[in-house]
Amino acid sequence: MRIRRLIGYGFMMTGLALMGYLFPAFVYADDVKETKKTVAAVNGVPIYEDALDAHLAALAHKGKSSGIARDPRKLDDRQRRKGLDSLIEAELLRQASQQHSVGDCEAKVSKKLQEIKDKFSNEEAFLKSLQVRGKTLDAFMTELRAGVRYDEYLASSKITGIAIPDQEVEKFYRENQKSFLIPEQIKVRHILVLFGDNSGEQVENAYKQACAIRELLVSKKDFEAVAREVASCSSEGNCGVVDYFTRGEMPAEFEAAAFLLQPGEVSSPVKTPYGYHVIEVIDRKPEVVRQFSDVRDFIERYLRRLLEAEKLTAHVVDLKKKADIKVFFP
Repeated sequence: MRIRRLIGYGFMMTGLALMGYLFPAFVYADDVKETKKTVAAVNGVPIYEDALDAHLAALAHKGKSSGIARDPRKLDDRQRRKGLDSLIEAELLRQASQQHSVGDCEAKVSKKLQEIKDKFSNEEAFLKSLQVRGKTLDAFMTELRAGVRYDEYLASSKITGIAIPDQEVEKFYRENQKSFLIPEQIKVRHILVLFGDNSGEQVENAYKQACAIRELLVSKKDFEAVAREVASCSSEGNCGVVDYFTRGEMPAEFEAAAFLLQPGEVSSPVKTPYGYHVIEVIDRKPEVVRQFSDVRDFIERYLRRLLEAEKLTAHVVDLKKKADIKVFFP
């Protein structure tokens, strides 16, 4: 299993990022609609049906990456209940974090606000972005304070900011070498003879021309000279150079022939949907494993996120045991 796939099981443990996933619209009074149908209550705090619908719609918007790619109104009860469970967990974390005391809270909020503003060209652009999202500055500041408080709560609960021992990082690297492979790569150049109108005669003529070109390449051993000589060839402009690529990046027929060649070897005419190619391999790079020094920081971040996700899950379980949770669903 590739690391890129593995990372999908982790969570980004930065306050607003996690808040954006777990803390939906029902958290903030300004965002709650007048709909009063309650689907759950957490320690007396209601979760409304419109908040659940908004949460499911947001997941659907993310498409397949969220596992929900359909109209949220047509989801089955199991999927809706799964969405509701995530809102219940979010509310538990919100309540717990709001009870946490944060020193210099406003200073930290101001710093976070400035970091966000610095990503925009000016103040007007920042405010415009809030307007586009339907947010007032006051509402955004409320979310920002909640995010800062949430970050501080996770850190104080030993859920984030966890140090990963060097030996664990090194062990993961040793045991997952295949995840850090750089596949074999080749660099080629080719001359392409187009089919024209793709009629039988045109295809046959293209094949004959490609065979003649190959003979020139083999006899003259000067690809650039032949490419210039064959002025009608669509690859003539840059001598048909294709920079390093791996399997799966080029048309199947093209790469099947190319990867059989050694540097300096010329292929027989290769037919693809584009025409006939005569290919010469310029260079090959064998499959190699990335150096540990190149991936160390990546592995450390990945392991930290996995551990943080595990700790957060366990923490939510403890919160549930102490909470008064009522579900009015379906």
